[in-house]
Amino acid sequence: MKLRGAIIGFGEVARNGHWPGYAANDDVEIVAVVDRTPARRELAESLQPGISTYASLADVPRRAPIDFVDICTPPALHGEPMLDAIGRGWHVLCEKPFLLDAAALGEARARATAANVAVIPVHNWKYAPIVQAATAALRSGAIGSLTRVEIETSRLKAAPTAEHAGVNWRRDPAIAGGGILMDHGWHSVYIALHWFTEHATGVSARLHWPSGEGLVAEDEARVTIDFPSGSAAIVLTWNGTVRRNAMRLEGTRGEIVAADDTLTVRGEAEKTMRFPSALSAGSAHADWFEAMLPDVIAGFRNPPQSRAVFEEAAQTLAIIQQAYATDPALAGTAAKG
Repeated sequence: MKLRGAIIGFGEVARNGHWPGYAANDDVEIVAVVDRTPARRELAESLQPGISTYASLADVPRRAPIDFVDICTPPALHGEPMLDAIGRGWHVLCEKPFLLDAAALGEARARATAANVAVIPVHNWKYAPIVQAATAALRSGAIGSLTRVEIETSRLKAAPTAEHAGVNWRRDPAIAGGGILMDHGWHSVYIALHWFTEHATGVSARLHWPSGEGLVAEDEARVTIDFPSGSAAIVLTWNGTVRRNAMRLEGTRGEIVAADDTLTVRGEAEKTMRFPSALSAGSAHADWFEAMLPDVIAGFRNPPQSRAVFEEAAQTLAIIQQAYATDPALAGTAAKG
């Protein structure tokens, strides 16, 4: 039987990333869209005539034929619909950065466990074809034991949002929970966790904030994460001269290098693979979302199976919070702003 879902927040990532992914999967069906903006509700209705649309989750009947919600709102607005859905017995898929504080995350964990529902973060970068290939090479032992990971993300500016012209919530820490570290950094941290398969033992960071702007969010970050068997170095910027992504995995017997659309594995032999799309191409990544959906659906059908990726999100949040707290400029505060 198909699982029936409601998308909450029909902005850029929902429209261009999630919607096409659902359309390509025969096991799910989106039956409702919740968005405060009439124009976005009208857009959903034009894309799928007959779909139910609502201005808020409170307007959705509690007995509506819904099995899960997909939360695509700005980060500060994730918590309330997540707890509401759990209270209704609905599973939850939620865009990163998932939840912004440990207390909210703990409450969601406890309520989801008690209700036996799945709460799953959108950790879609693990499903990028080049990242999957790098992971497969690592797990096969091609470079021996992992000792170091380097992840670099360079952007010319913060990704645009669906808000009106001149406003970008990614630059507002009150809405985004931070700046580039909470945004792009979230992906980098969970990928490092995914590759090391260990808990972090230490975190340090140096962040940079732009001057003379109304919104105060860091636009550059350098983060080091220590693990029992090695370390991860993450470099992020919204001030780049070129849009690119690069990743390097160093092992005891070689290295794996991902440079946008090219993967090179240097172990006993060298192998290079080219991919049709670069890591830095676009921001919606509908194909990655589509590739992730089978695991999401499996988690919805068997909630205990989803606990590991929930805990991956919990670790990601803890590392990012520690990175903010260790930056010298913040003097122990949780975030600037």
